[in-house]
Amino acid sequence: MEKSLNVVEKISDQLYVITETESVHCYLVIGSDKAMLFDIGYGYENIMPLVRTITDLPVMLVLSHGDPDHGLGSKWFDEVWIHPLDWGKLLWNDTTEMRKKAMDYRVNKMPWTKELIPEEFPEWRISSKTKPHFLCHRDKISLGDIEFTVLHTPGHSYGHIMLLEEEKKWLFSGDQISAHNIWHFQGNDVQAPFQSTLHSLKELALKVTEDYKIYPAHDIIPIQKNYLTDLIDCFEWELQENYKKDVPFHSFAGDGYQHFYQTVNLIYSDERLGEFLGRKIER
Repeated sequence: MEKSLNVVEKISDQLYVITETESVHCYLVIGSDKAMLFDIGYGYENIMPLVRTITDLPVMLVLSHGDPDHGLGSKWFDEVWIHPLDWGKLLWNDTTEMRKKAMDYRVNKMPWTKELIPEEFPEWRISSKTKPHFLCHRDKISLGDIEFTVLHTPGHSYGHIMLLEEEKKWLFSGDQISAHNIWHFQGNDVQAPFQSTLHSLKELALKVTEDYKIYPAHDIIPIQKNYLTDLIDCFEWELQENYKKDVPFHSFAGDGYQHFYQTVNLIYSDERLGEFLGRKIER
């Protein structure tokens, strides 16, 4: 079977997931008046021809945050909706160096992608004509018969957002809740303090009931509320009791420690944990 950079799966008549290079989930929601893409991946290829096999409606692009694997594909769009704290981060990530890292990382993990990712990918840029629209906490996104509430959830990124659809019981959680490893090891100039993460997660837990389906940006979908409550427990008490058992974690983006608890797979640094606990971390 011929491989493709983007693979689409129908979840319902109004919800599709388009997965880029078996890694990043981008969600296509079909309303009565317009459609929405939540996240767009690296954008190794233009996703719109694939979208047009599903819907002819106007499509708005909403980003959970400004990391390259969620937003560099904005190159293909004239407009993008994002939290104001992460628009600058997205543009900061849009460099030849970052794009080359993204391409090399993917080709090393999946050699078959080498023939499909354009050689000029590192030189692409999000157009200066791409217009940002800023979303803030509790803003509404209406697609006609579907309405999302924007939830500002700082942590993995200062401008990270989730989208809540109360009637359908959907939560699009970006990188903040996931079965995949969740990165919280970068400095406080890039990622929000643990206290901000914990506060936003506890507020979220008051809104999300057990019957919600949570759709993260990576790994298995959907997941359930226990992934959220496990993450709260991890930040609130479990991590500080058991961090000494953790092993080093290394990536192209930096180094930290990897912590497992129930459904949680957390990557953090001693610096971030020490800020949270108010003391130097010793191992």
